[in-house]
Amino acid sequence: MTNLIALPDGTELVGDYRIERVLGAGGFGITYLADELALERRVTIKEYFPSDFAARANSINASPRSQDCDGDYRWGLDRFIEEAQTLAKFNHPHIVRVYRYFRANNTAYMVLHFEEGQSLKNWLKGLGRAPRQKELDRILEPLLQALELIHKADFLHRDIAPDNIIIRKDGNPVLIDFGSARGEIASHSKTVSALVKPGYSPYEQYAETSRQQGPWTDIYALGATLYHAVTGKRPPDAPSRMVNDEYIPARQAALSSYRTRFLRAIDAAMALNIDARPRSIAAWRGELLAPDTPPAQRGSWLSRGRAAQSKEEAAERAFDVVTPDPGMPPPPDAPGPHGGILDFVDGLKRKPLAEALANVEADNPAADEADAAPAEINANEEAAQSPLAKTVKLNTAPPPLFAKKAKKAAPQKGAASSRQRKERKAAALPVPVETRKPARPRANRAGRSGWVSLFLKLILVGGLGTGVIAARDQFPEIDVAAYLPSMGEHSAATTKSSTLPKPRQRPETTASLQQRPAEDDGPANPLLQQLVGHTGAVTALAYSPGGYSIVSAGADATVRIWNASNGSLSRIIPMDHGAATSIALQGEYIATGHADGYVAVWDKTSGHKVADLQRNEASIWSLAFTNVPGRLLAAAHDWKVALWDLRAPSSPVHIFEGHENAVQAIAFAPQGPFLASGGADRTVKLWNLNTLDLVRTYRRHPDFVTAVKFSPDASRVASATLNGDIRLWSTSSQRTYRRLRGHKDSVTALAFSGSGGLLASSSADGTVRLWDVERSRTVKTFASHPGEVTAVDFSPDGSRLISAGDDGKIRVWMVPRRTAQR
Repeated sequence: MTNLIALPDGTELVGDYRIERVLGAGGFGITYLADELALERRVTIKEYFPSDFAARANSINASPRSQDCDGDYRWGLDRFIEEAQTLAKFNHPHIVRVYRYFRANNTAYMVLHFEEGQSLKNWLKGLGRAPRQKELDRILEPLLQALELIHKADFLHRDIAPDNIIIRKDGNPVLIDFGSARGEIASHSKTVSALVKPGYSPYEQYAETSRQQGPWTDIYALGATLYHAVTGKRPPDAPSRMVNDEYIPARQAALSSYRTRFLRAIDAAMALNIDARPRSIAAWRGELLAPDTPPAQRGSWLSRGRAAQSKEEAAERAFDVVTPDPGMPPPPDAPGPHGGILDFVDGLKRKPLAEALANVEADNPAADEADAAPAEINANEEAAQSPLAKTVKLNTAPPPLFAKKAKKAAPQKGAASSRQRKERKAAALPVPVETRKPARPRANRAGRSGWVSLFLKLILVGGLGTGVIAARDQFPEIDVAAYLPSMGEHSAATTKSSTLPKPRQRPETTASLQQRPAEDDGPANPLLQQLVGHTGAVTALAYSPGGYSIVSAGADATVRIWNASNGSLSRIIPMDHGAATSIALQGEYIATGHADGYVAVWDKTSGHKVADLQRNEASIWSLAFTNVPGRLLAAAHDWKVALWDLRAPSSPVHIFEGHENAVQAIAFAPQGPFLASGGADRTVKLWNLNTLDLVRTYRRHPDFVTAVKFSPDASRVASATLNGDIRLWSTSSQRTYRRLRGHKDSVTALAFSGSGGLLASSSADGTVRLWDVERSRTVKTFASHPGEVTAVDFSPDGSRLISAGDDGKIRVWMVPRRTAQR
């Protein structure tokens, strides 16, 4: 194919476009750079011109090469138009935009946005080095979003390769040159070679039919493109791999340092067998983008044993059992998991966990060679392995002792129901159960036993005493009466009897709020009322700024407005974008964020929608209004925070970029004015909304940040993580002000009281805790929720606390007088 049969430079099409020059030519068409005369802008124009059965009768008109080719030519022309119609429906920032399509000159043309930039292939060459992980992540996430949208429309790209991805001047990628129509035409005309790209096309694309093609076909091609990026060369062709697979895994061929799970995800996408590949972008994204599991966090010397590890790591050990050395049977009295000081003492007598891990790490060459040894491969090993997690080797069944230990490490029922764990966090790397050698017998040295034994006992007693003092804040006052199903007259003293009185029955509709006695610190049961109405979990909750209303969003795709004084339901607003992931309030505005990337703004009084905002299809995780009327902040899964103005809702006013993973929580402080954003990159960033600059970054978070909140005077910002850790930071420095520990699962929400002396936290462990900020201890624990607590908020005067969770009920608590005064 040469440019001799292309349209001459200067040719005008339908009076609207003038051809400047040829950009490229392929087996099924020619691409031109053109000027759109009316709008004075550059565009790209693709002409349908299959070189195998098309010719130019004169300088402009195209025609079939022969009478025998006429059927194929007309059939392909219709497929070209159908593809243009489909692509024109996509309005995504990372998919090339189709402006128009038309028939002319006995063929058809597609007018596309002209993308200024360079191909990924040239971008990689221009680096002069291997791309860094951060650079690839910035390109990869938008491409995954674009492909996911394409696949949801039952469409395939079919031609993903480094030269069909453009890197714009701002660094953002865009998919171009779709090959779906080419694939259909090639299949119809039996010109299979024209629809594949060696090295990047999977084996099923070499077939004459497209019956076996699906999202996994594009996943292979994108995996091959990433393989090219990290290794500097394209992978072997799929047909040659079927005969003699010389594919070198990405984790061995990579030219730089990349996440282990990222490289494994590339290898999973490059599987020849269709069933071994990820079946969708959603199934593949987690492995590609999730950070590797960090090393176990070290706490105080009393909690450095295995019992101090996170619940997720303990759960993983239940599925990754290491077969003991057959030459060394386990001791019959091997103890189960300990905790605290017992683990510390026991840890002094065994090898560190890191040494045990070294022999099963997937990147360990010795482990790789052992895995490859034919003598050690079990017959059913491949069937037992997931295509995305090849690290677990199921060789032989574990002996009963180790199976018992694994069972103890398994999570309790319901522990994996956390919303964050389901939607935000990728699975951690498996951690093997550590085997122990039998203790070596020692000689009895009675001569030293006297003073040494006394000295050790004194140390042990002193350590236990210190531990008790340090742990007293972990056992705060718990409202025992809150466990009762009624909010009736049972005090904590009443529950001490062997038989609890039968709780009185009451209707699900709530009674009026009780008044706090002036001379008392509040009733024994601070649960004032329950608001019942949502079907399914409550996903977000907040008091209105004046405290007159309570606004809640549920999994039933409704927003409900309640009268805060008597608990009556004032209004129900149905959501047209599905369940809200977050809400924010300002005056009469209610903003709701959704998983499809939309932010809807509602009028609280009328229930009518005011605006629909969407930048892309990345899930919205958190919302916050600023102190400027109509200005709204939205944090999304695409690692960015968008600032919107309702007076100009077509596009964001500003985009805050800086996080290296999904932004999961934001908060606004008008006194700064500050914006705090927390993300899955384990950082909290503080921004100045006047200058739009990054002020500082708070690091050292042990896990994904799930909630952030400012103190009323904006002198502190609190952040919480997926492992239950809460930290308070100074907004004037990098200093950690306080660290609060007590929750046994992820913290889902935070709220400061009006005075700033109290911090409330809700958790997936089913509790709400009130923290004394200055004393760094829990002063009250509310524990009547049967499952995960998803949201919590203080009333503006600090006398009430609301919480909600998986059971769909909103609980209103009285904050005790002495507690509220802090």
